[in-house]
Amino acid sequence: MSAVADIPLVSIVIPAYNCGKYIAATLDSILAQHFQNFEIIIVNDGSTDDTPEVLQQQSLRDNRITLVHQANGRQGKARNNGIGHARGSWVAFLDADDLWMPEKLSVQLEKTLASGADMSFTDGFICLNNQMDLEQYRFGVENRLFQGPEAIEAFHLQNRVPTSTVLVKREVLLAAGGFPEDLVIQNCEDYFLWTLLLTKGFRLLGIATPLLRYRVYPESSTGTEIKGLRPLLVCLLRIPGEHGKARQIHLEKTLLRLLSLSKTQDELSWFNPWIAPVTTAIRQGILSRLMRFCWQVHPRLYISLLWRTRITH
Repeated sequence: MSAVADIPLVSIVIPAYNCGKYIAATLDSILAQHFQNFEIIIVNDGSTDDTPEVLQQQSLRDNRITLVHQANGRQGKARNNGIGHARGSWVAFLDADDLWMPEKLSVQLEKTLASGADMSFTDGFICLNNQMDLEQYRFGVENRLFQGPEAIEAFHLQNRVPTSTVLVKREVLLAAGGFPEDLVIQNCEDYFLWTLLLTKGFRLLGIATPLLRYRVYPESSTGTEIKGLRPLLVCLLRIPGEHGKARQIHLEKTLLRLLSLSKTQDELSWFNPWIAPVTTAIRQGILSRLMRFCWQVHPRLYISLLWRTRITH
């Protein structure tokens, strides 16, 4: 067989951190795909449990599996490492505890190639507490080609992409510089990249067919919610382009929720590095409700913002 024939069409990148009890089922869902011209790149992201041993054992299942190890750097760095090892023209991402439907790659490739899109993503079922037989919860992805200013506004309003469903041209990822790797934006590094692709003129296709089972183990603590919202704030402040109405709404909702959860001054310490970009946004007339909220709930933060922006209320 020629060297060209040995190159897979799709490279599947799986970031793996302390996922030993999930990875076998995830690999089962890949190896059961109707479309088989792929390679699997698992990036062990500095796991601290028995995951490295489990991954080593699982990598022996199929010669298309490549195992890569790195020091812990979170999702962005792990996915970029996988992209760096990828040989396929297309890259698909799958988290180590999620599952694909058997027709996932075949259906998605057909629709994506027919549309001429640079990237696609699909709907999926959200399985709470591993209840795989319940299919009443979905992401709500719609059949739509996202391109241009209107699409950017739509993405500024919310993250529309389940990352474990993404199929994207490798050259597009390289042109965009991959995922941001700095820790402060992790958990939203994917949202940042998808929106960045739109600002660079690439076309993203939404496919309403549910082709993923996304496993969720809910955590309801306030601390967990704060940790999830902080990177979203950073992401919204960093995304290139104009601060249109959609991003204003998303920023305000995120900030107001964060501030409402941060009851003490110590809990507000996370906000210190972001006072400068937030005050810039206030000067641009974006976050008026934030100032009013701070006056009522966090007077000390209000005074700090007021002094920096020279706004009179």
